[in-house]
Amino acid sequence: MTSRHVSALVALAIAVTACSSVTSENGSATTSTTTVVQTTTIEQTTTTTATTTPSTAASNTTATPTTTTPTEVTVEWIVQVLNNGGEVTTAEIEQRFSPSFLAEIPAEQIVALFPQLVSGLELPVAPDSIETVDGIWEKTALIASDGARLPVELAVSPGTPPKILGILFGQIEFAEKATIESIDVRLNELGQQSSLGVYEVTNGTCTVVHQLRADQPIVLGSIFKLWVLSALANEIDAGRASWNETVPVTDELRSSPDGEIFFLETGTEVSLQDLAEAMISLSDNTATDMLVNRLGRSAVEAVLDDLGIDNPTNRPILSTGNLFSIKFDPDAPNSDDYRALDESGKRELLEQLDARAVRWVAEDLSLDELAELTNSEGVPLDQPRDFDIEWFATAEQICRTYLRLNAQAQTDGLEVVADILEVNPGVDFDTDRWPTIRYKGGSEPGVLAMAWWIEGNDARRYVVVGGITDADAALDEFAATSVLSSAVELVE
Repeated sequence: MTSRHVSALVALAIAVTACSSVTSENGSATTSTTTVVQTTTIEQTTTTTATTTPSTAASNTTATPTTTTPTEVTVEWIVQVLNNGGEVTTAEIEQRFSPSFLAEIPAEQIVALFPQLVSGLELPVAPDSIETVDGIWEKTALIASDGARLPVELAVSPGTPPKILGILFGQIEFAEKATIESIDVRLNELGQQSSLGVYEVTNGTCTVVHQLRADQPIVLGSIFKLWVLSALANEIDAGRASWNETVPVTDELRSSPDGEIFFLETGTEVSLQDLAEAMISLSDNTATDMLVNRLGRSAVEAVLDDLGIDNPTNRPILSTGNLFSIKFDPDAPNSDDYRALDESGKRELLEQLDARAVRWVAEDLSLDELAELTNSEGVPLDQPRDFDIEWFATAEQICRTYLRLNAQAQTDGLEVVADILEVNPGVDFDTDRWPTIRYKGGSEPGVLAMAWWIEGNDARRYVVVGGITDADAALDEFAATSVLSSAVELVE
């Protein structure tokens, strides 16, 4: 399985959004999956198409490479970096990546991302195979360790050393099929708290297949956007809205600088369907807040009532901009201010926040200036904070959410709900085994949550929901994504 990210000429994509990463998928201020998804455009150039299977022993990673093709040389270098614990200098990155790649993704960001690849692998590692593939990547390599393999898709130009034009690291493939026990061990290694639920959908209900601490509410991040999509479907079904209806982009509703809608000109009209697609497939936070504003908080909260999701922290429902203003802006109102209010006071405060632009929009902050923001306690943007101010549900409640969305997708005029949910599967599963995959994930620093509805080629349907949190440190989202997605193996 490999991470799925947005468009054709993607050059570097680590973690889901995620995540999303994080994600954002999330709903977080960094992007839709927050080990920030890094991308750049691949240069158009001619590269070698040789195919080989290196036999280098894992323990012989410091020997002078005997390889001859640019791809082999590059894979050997990646192996050496991994065997060094992922430690690499900016000078090495500048030698190994093309100038156009580095123009989009600074060397410092690549340096920070490499160590994440190591956590799920037993060192030392060695090249396993390299083969030619059709498409923009040109080569697929497998890097092997004891019990796991790391897929790497590459486009490389000749030179001394060769230059990486594009690279995609897939999810770690474990040699042994996942068990509930092995997943539990890995989850406990990755974060302070975790929860997992695997359910078979039978007769319109969620039947437990496996659960780990499933009564523990999951910090959802952007998974809450499933409720917004359901609320939109309700309004369309009732004739109070339509997929083709448009609403304008306004500064007051711009959220985090991610996705697509944030960057549109003020006054640009966007259809509700386009907003919904961006909200789910890209975890676009501005699209989400435009929908919440159009529908009203009460419409989203009515979905929670119908689903029996009564966690009081979900009321009033926060927009993404609300959450960012409270948790990531050093100025009042901050998290302590929000906690001190009763529900009525919180609603009044959120109405005030809804009427003004978030700080980085109001002050037209650059991305560098935004990256320097801390909250009122001095916590940097990329570190965990205030998990009690978020969106919450148990794994089983998210299963019920998917049941509701599936029922809506079978209603005349609402078929597009299924299409929206199937745009981005989060990771690349075997589509022969799982021809239908619906996905939403969410993250913020210290949080990763993922939720799939999968339909097999045997017509059986399952929902897999998991979450990991760590209040003290940002998660290794690459490893966490590999573990959570491996839960699908429990029903294969």
